[in-house]
Amino acid sequence: MGPGCSVNYKQLTFTIFDRYGRIIGNYKFGQKWDGKYNGAELSTGDYWYVFKLNDNKDNREFVGHFTLYR
Repeated sequence: MGPGCSVNYKQLTFTIFDRYGRIIGNYKFGQKWDGKYNGAELSTGDYWYVFKLNDNKDNREFVGHFTLYR
């Protein structure tokens, strides 16, 4: 999983969190999350993300959530 718009934002970073606020992973432009934490598949559940554009002209952040299904 990764953002589809990243080609427009080469400095984009995103962080995935579990429901307890634990950081599951930090990723940069071109990287994708595989649904794992420390090599183990995570269970079905709700997770949150923060996307940071990190662009000189557009430094917005986006926060949201999704459900991972297994």
